[in-house]
Amino acid sequence: MLFTTTSYAEVKMADVAEKARLAKGTVFLYFPTKEALFLALLEELLFAWFHRLDGWLEQDTGPWTGARLAGWVAESMEHQASLPRLMGILQNVLEHNIPLEHARAFKERLRETLGHTGALLEQRLRFLKPGEGPRLLLRLNALMMGLWLMADEAPVTRELLDLPHLSVLRVDFQRELAESMTLLLRGLETR
Repeated sequence: MLFTTTSYAEVKMADVAEKARLAKGTVFLYFPTKEALFLALLEELLFAWFHRLDGWLEQDTGPWTGARLAGWVAESMEHQASLPRLMGILQNVLEHNIPLEHARAFKERLRETLGHTGALLEQRLRFLKPGEGPRLLLRLNALMMGLWLMADEAPVTRELLDLPHLSVLRVDFQRELAESMTLLLRGLETR
């Protein structure tokens, strides 16, 4: 996929059409803007991720802790680099050039999914109060976006962070996500 090898700004609808072996006009019949195309991709990845999380929450009967959930979330991102990248441009790029009906459909589906998955989290993590599951998922989103933006280094920055005295600035996305989420959940558990 083009987005895995280039930045969002570099992806052109003509390139998408060529990769899909379609006429450029045909792509625009389905997706009126590049942002609508990327929102559709984000929806596919995000709701598939929620589906996996729901399955794990519904089927796994082992002991539940915040650290266990944080570990699962971080591990689930190992081969999902496009998901946090897309989440990182949702509000500041994608939502700025999509039709109202696309935005509404996405937000409605997201609200429903957060409610369902949030309720499952509340059942598994006994320290969550009613209604806190969806808020926890929104906080997780904020953590993911912020950490991904810090971890997704530009080539020039990557070279600089190889210098020993600057390496402390490098962010390991999965490790930091697991640790940050564990700390967030530990705080909720000990209040």
